Amino acid sequence: MRWPRLVAVAVLGAALSGPLAGCGGHSTANPKADQAFLNSVYSNAPDISSYRNGKQLVSLGQVICGDFDSGASMLEVSDRVPLIEGNVLLPPGDLGVVISAAVDELCPQFKSVLGQ
Repeated sequence: MRWPRLVAVAVLGAALSGPLAGCGGHSTANPKADQAFLNSVYSNAPDISSYRNGKQLVSLGQVICGDFDSGASMLEVSDRVPLIEGNVLLPPGDLGVVISAAVDELCPQFKSVLGQ
């Protein structure tokens, strides 16, 4: 998983301001994919449960995929998603894990966005 690079992008995205060009919802009707996503997130960011519960994380993963589907860049996604489904910002490392797991498990068609 290439999340260290995502952390840098997330930090850069948080420092920049700008509207998100395309905000879309993405619905996964695949409970196995949702569980694989959660397993990946929890194994790579064990502290994340103090920020978001499983339902919030799946929703966040779906939003990430929807944003990529709408044409958003990595920078736009990392700038937008830290507060979705919660009042506390996700730490940059956890945000990188969530974005990477979403692409790996929920919307693998966007792996090129992560350089995979």
